[in-house]
Amino acid sequence: MLVSPIENGWKIIYQRAHGLLAAQIASHWKFSEPPLYWTETLVAIAEHDDGLAESFTSENLTEAGAPKHFQLMEFSVEQYQNVMEISASKSRWNALLTSMHLEFLYTSKRHTNPQLDQFLQQQETLRKQLIKELNITKQTANKSYRLLEWSDALSLLLCMSQIQPEQRLVEISTGPDGIHHQLWQDKKGMLHVDPWPFVDHSFTIEVEYRILTQLSFSSLSAFTTALQKAKVEVDTWTFSR
Repeated sequence: MLVSPIENGWKIIYQRAHGLLAAQIASHWKFSEPPLYWTETLVAIAEHDDGLAESFTSENLTEAGAPKHFQLMEFSVEQYQNVMEISASKSRWNALLTSMHLEFLYTSKRHTNPQLDQFLQQQETLRKQLIKELNITKQTANKSYRLLEWSDALSLLLCMSQIQPEQRLVEISTGPDGIHHQLWQDKKGMLHVDPWPFVDHSFTIEVEYRILTQLSFSSLSAFTTALQKAKVEVDTWTFSR
């Protein structure tokens, strides 16, 4: 879950909702030629972190009983084995992009956890096998993965309310075009990306979220019940060239 403190409590965005937002972003990217496995790529972007039933995980609360942001979660071999099983059951391409994302997330933490090291080694072997089976180059895979990582990064900026005031620039990432992009918001609240990478001159995207006014919870079941009863609301953003 993406958890943000707000004036009257907590704003909760599920990981799956954040992934769907990333896929919405990616669907507007402008390509010079038709991308490889386009439908599968959008599915991988939307579902790259699906492997956990977020409403029921035992790690949803801090020691103080507050909702726990996903960045505070420990690495879980079981979760990411689930992620890979789900992606591999769809297609080898989905498995490849998802594996590349897990490598991106955790390669800096090598040698801190034996289970993590073993998992990353298994993924490295799997990626080599998939690239060979799909008869593509590593460069081709990297280009498609860059769109996943870029869209994921922009979705996180939006979901975590990291747009800066006074038209200040925010770094996004390097896209599949090899160009580094930045995000900023004008005085009317319109969002812009420089340089503009999208096929449309303007478009609107959205994500669903929930508000909890209770600051802490005595149990996981109490928290889960509150989430299930919370009203679903929607954030929208309009991008313009």
